Amino acid sequence: MRPAEADPQTTGATRSRVVRQGVATLAIGALCLGLTPLATGASSAAPVPQPTYAVDRAAMDARDQGVSRDVARVAAPQALAQARSQSLAQTAAELAAGRQSDALATRTQALSSAAENITEQSKLLSDASNFLMPTAGKFGSGFGMRLHPILHYYRMHNGQDIGGTCGQPIWAAQDGTVVKVATSGYNGGSGHNVRIDGGKVGDVDLETAYLHMNTIVVKVGQKVHKGELLGTVGNTGISTACHLHFSVYVNGKAVNPTPYLKNAAKLS
Repeated sequence: MRPAEADPQTTGATRSRVVRQGVATLAIGALCLGLTPLATGASSAAPVPQPTYAVDRAAMDARDQGVSRDVARVAAPQALAQARSQSLAQTAAELAAGRQSDALATRTQALSSAAENITEQSKLLSDASNFLMPTAGKFGSGFGMRLHPILHYYRMHNGQDIGGTCGQPIWAAQDGTVVKVATSGYNGGSGHNVRIDGGKVGDVDLETAYLHMNTIVVKVGQKVHKGELLGTVGNTGISTACHLHFSVYVNGKAVNPTPYLKNAAKLS
């Protein structure tokens, strides 16, 4: 029995499918053959060289020097300012030391002068033959006969008037003992007055008297030293103004006080 003839359409479709399968198989094989060397080449290829850069040492040194100069330019004013500040501080310290030295020298000179003055006054005060000026002021009526300014007749003025302000201090003109204190009444025109017995000075007995006083701060029998406060200037008794009438008695007799007051020390 003869085989049945195949359908022409079926036979053509079959061939077309076989052809397409063959082409696909060839394409896949070719693709595999092409990829194999590529993968092998990629795995065995040499490393990609990295770019290299030439180092310009001269340029770097120049740049470093420039930076150094810039730093130096910034640092120079700071160093100058610091040096100036130190110089000013040293100058200020020297000026302060100089002022202290000058002040110390001035103070030392003042103390030296004061010490010399104290020494001089101490010598005068310790010398019984030298009197101390009993109060401050100019000399007025002196020792001797005069026309009395209130009684208007001539009478003996047995002392030296020393003008002053009421209330200013009266000091003892010599060392001694208070032998009289009169603080009330007219007292023969002498007003409030004090008398001091200085004892023997050389070969004579000396006494001093202080008249027309305002206040009296000593008592009879009190020992006083030259320069000690006796009271204050006043205008008591027969008096025309505030003043001190100062008298000196030698062996109980009034004498001219001027010689005793001529070189009298004065309290500063």
